[in-house]
Amino acid sequence: MKKFIAIFFLMLLAANTAVVPVYGLEAGSLQSRSAVLINADDGQVLFEKNMSDKMAPASITKIMLLLLISEKMDNGEIKLEQELTISENAAGMGGSQIYLEAYETQTVENMLKAISMRSANDASVAMAEFMYGSVEGCVKAMNDRAKELGMNNTHFVNVTGLPEPEHLTTAYDIALMTKELLKYDYVNEYMLTWMDSVYVGKEKDSEQVLVNTNRLINNYEGLLAGKTGFTNEAKYCLSAAAKRNDTTLIAVVLGSDTTKIRFAEIQKILNEGFANYKNIIFHSKGDVIRTSPVYCGVNDDFNVVSKENIYYFTESNCKAEDFNLEYVLEENLKAPLSKDVAIGKAVLYKDGKMLGEYKLYPEKDIEKENFFKFYLNNVLENIIR
Repeated sequence: MKKFIAIFFLMLLAANTAVVPVYGLEAGSLQSRSAVLINADDGQVLFEKNMSDKMAPASITKIMLLLLISEKMDNGEIKLEQELTISENAAGMGGSQIYLEAYETQTVENMLKAISMRSANDASVAMAEFMYGSVEGCVKAMNDRAKELGMNNTHFVNVTGLPEPEHLTTAYDIALMTKELLKYDYVNEYMLTWMDSVYVGKEKDSEQVLVNTNRLINNYEGLLAGKTGFTNEAKYCLSAAAKRNDTTLIAVVLGSDTTKIRFAEIQKILNEGFANYKNIIFHSKGDVIRTSPVYCGVNDDFNVVSKENIYYFTESNCKAEDFNLEYVLEENLKAPLSKDVAIGKAVLYKDGKMLGEYKLYPEKDIEKENFFKFYLNNVLENIIR
C-alpha cells in the first residue's frame, strides 16, 4: 500500500487529523530501515517507513546538542567569541574528533564548526561541559528538552552518539528536533560550509582541516541544514532540511547500508515532497493585514498583524484563489491595547469548510490618550468654535 500520506495534520486550533491523497513513493522502495518526511512548519507527516522504530542514531544525536547551544546563544548565555578550557575527559574522546589537547583553550565558534562539519566528539563533550558543568548534566538537559518537544521514543545516554544499548531514538523524533533547530540560525553557516579549518593544541600549532560530512551541500537545491551519522550499530544516517519557494521539508533516513544509499534516498524523499506539496502563504509573520479603529488612543487607528505565517499546506495543484480568508476583529476596541493580547482572528476557508484560525494582534502597544491633551484637542476646540 502506498504510504505517501499525511498524518497528524493539525491546523493550529483544529483537532482533526486530515489525510492528503496518496502519491507514488512507497515504503517498500526504500532500502533504509526507517525514514520520515515532514512539513517543517506544522510537523505534518507526509511519508513514513517504520518512523517510530527505536534505533541507534549515531552522530545525529548532536542535533539536540546544537539545539541546546542555539537556545543558549539566543538568550545571551553564551557567545561565539567566548573561550572554554578543554578537559582531559573531552580531549580523550574517541571516534570522530579534531584532536583537542587537555587544558588548551578554544572558542565556542571553533567548537560549533567542529561539531557541525566534522561531527567531532571531543568538541561535543567540551561544549557539554562548558554549558552544564558535566556531560551528565548536558544529557539530562537533552532528555528534558526531548520530552518537551514530544520526542516520546527518545532516550539519550551521551552527547556524541557513540554506541550505548539504551541510546535510542526514532526517525520521527529526529525530525522533530531538526524542526526545532530550524528556528535558529546560529549553526546554519557551519552546517552549510563545505570546507574550513581550526587550529588546535596549547600552542595552536596544529591545523585541523574540516570537510563537511554532508555532501548534499554541493548538490541539493535549497538545503538549509543537515547532519550525518554513522556507527557500525546505527549504519548510515542522515537528517536534512530544505526549502523551495515557501515550502520547507525535513527528511530523515536511518539504518542505510551505505553512504550512497542514505544520500540517494533522502533526495528521493525530499524530491517527492516538493513535487507533490506546497505551502500557500497568505500573510507572512509581521505583515500589516489591515487597520482597525481604536477609541481613546493616541492615534485613531492601528495596524493589525499576525505573529506567525498565515498559510495552508496542501497539494501542489491548489491555488491561493481556491481559499477564502475572513477577518473577525473585536468591536469598539479601546486603548490601552497590548501587542501581546489578541484582538481578533483570521479564519481560513476552502469550499465552505473552515481549515484554521489565526490570532491577530496590534502591531505595537497602543497607548491611552492623555486626558488633559484629549480635553484640549477636543473639548476646548469645540468651545472656541
